[in-house]
Amino acid sequence: MKLYKLLLGVLLAFSLTLTATGCGSNASSVSAKTNDSSEVTDNPDEFTIRIGVNSLDNNFLLKILDNHTGFLKDKGINLETTEFSAGINTIDAITTDTVDIGLFATYAGVNRIGNTLSDSKLRAFAMIDKSSNYKLYANPDTVTKPEDLVGHIGVSQAGVVFEYYYGELFNQYGIDPKDVTITNVGSVQEALALAANGGGDAYWAGSANYGKFEEKGWKPVIGIDDLGIYMYTFLVADESYLQAHQHEVAKYLQASEEGFKYIDENLDEFAEWVTADTGLDKEIFKAEWNSRRHYYSFEQEAYDDLVKIKNWCYENGRFDTNYKIEEYINTDALAEAFPDRVDWKATE
Repeated sequence: MKLYKLLLGVLLAFSLTLTATGCGSNASSVSAKTNDSSEVTDNPDEFTIRIGVNSLDNNFLLKILDNHTGFLKDKGINLETTEFSAGINTIDAITTDTVDIGLFATYAGVNRIGNTLSDSKLRAFAMIDKSSNYKLYANPDTVTKPEDLVGHIGVSQAGVVFEYYYGELFNQYGIDPKDVTITNVGSVQEALALAANGGGDAYWAGSANYGKFEEKGWKPVIGIDDLGIYMYTFLVADESYLQAHQHEVAKYLQASEEGFKYIDENLDEFAEWVTADTGLDKEIFKAEWNSRRHYYSFEQEAYDDLVKIKNWCYENGRFDTNYKIEEYINTDALAEAFPDRVDWKATE
């Protein structure tokens, strides 16, 4: 009888264990947290966020910071990053549920939305950068001024903001687009290959890549600031994700800015980590960091730029149906994190 009661007790305990295991949370944003070697619990304050990044963008750098210090992990944030050659590729990753958050420069975002109006659920939710650090680098044997592009090859990337830069350049300098051959590449590495073998004559380069084109003998011809334009970059996500995970996104934005402050205050040490992890020269990185802003907002000028470029795309045949850009903005998470940083109103 004692043996029977013992076996019954073991079976009952095993049954209760299985029942408890089957009641765990199925929320995709919550990760299991190990408190010690014998206990695993679901912690609602801990979550995973998947972000598509470009080399040296703010989220890319936060991942380096986290790898070396545990900065985000200590706040209960598990940051997973996937690197892409351009922001437009991160939008593709959102639509295939490979990442939760991506980024786009104004042109790439409004152009993609305009070409997918029937099913697009993309929402810009924070401006991450405003930059004028793009210059048209060119082979000095063929192009020394904008007008020299006539009869030559401009290298670009399909669907990205370079198309807008070329368009504005052609417009302001009276160049017929038909007189310039545009060759598309998939990455800056491919553009550098064309620069090396004479397969192209000009390319829009960001400041992090100035030196790479100068090594090929190319020189700057004109900057986007000379054209009176900027590159605005936004974080973007699917509307359903922003609604389901508003608090997590807000917490990540707040933690990110704390991380940016840490980098500012420890820039020399952090630059050494960047060099060790990426091979980029320490001083080049520091100059790049100091030339950019590192905080989130959504001001009227950001909205106005989206509208301006959306109208340019529509008027230049990039898509067939005009639309209202405010329908593709959701700043609720940003407003939760930084209420005084949301300052835009729809004007269309």
